[in-house]
Amino acid sequence: MGILALSAIIMAGAGFVLFAQSAPNYKPGRKKVQADLKRIRDEVLELSADLAPVRKEDLELISTRETQRTVKKWFVRNVKAVFTSIFEEPVIAYYHRHYLSSKKKDSLIFAKTSRYEFFFWQHRGEVQIVVNEQPLGAYDEAGGLLTSARTKKVIAKLDKTQTEGMPMLIQGKLVGRMAKLGGTSGKNPLSQRVFEFVINDLSPEEEAIVLAIAIFEMVQSKAV
Repeated sequence: MGILALSAIIMAGAGFVLFAQSAPNYKPGRKKVQADLKRIRDEVLELSADLAPVRKEDLELISTRETQRTVKKWFVRNVKAVFTSIFEEPVIAYYHRHYLSSKKKDSLIFAKTSRYEFFFWQHRGEVQIVVNEQPLGAYDEAGGLLTSARTKKVIAKLDKTQTEGMPMLIQGKLVGRMAKLGGTSGKNPLSQRVFEFVINDLSPEEEAIVLAIAIFEMVQSKAV
């Protein structure tokens, strides 16, 4: 057998191995996602040991600054980091796994604050959100709409049509305003704040919704 023919067989074999390794990461199913979630949750728990408490009155202090950021690329892209407050306190730890996909985004995010655990599965054009092991609903990233897992009705909206701050409404009530994320914010800590304001009488359910939407948008703004 000639050298070229042998090389072709070796390359074909290598290609099959690469495909076999990458195939489970192409539009993964529920079992694959559940297995991955356990692994990345364990990694986030290691990062979250020293998280500062985030009380309702502290939400306006959350920033897009990151520490302990690591990026690993192979068949999937894995990003791990901790968001800090404007005073550089660690407040949100997260892990973002990007799967192979032809058109629509497929990714898995696990995030943790001192009180809440958030699971986001971006799949088939929508984002399924679970908070503290309870299904919250489906989030439409483009429209900023959150549909309840229980009632199947829109319960929250992030108004992305605004040119500056984005109003956040829950059941039609204005609960806060998010800054536009992903732009150049400079080194001024105040310019890196996630929220322009948040009302101080949020219920626990409203607080979880506000954080869920904000964390997803924060992580997406770093997905470059």
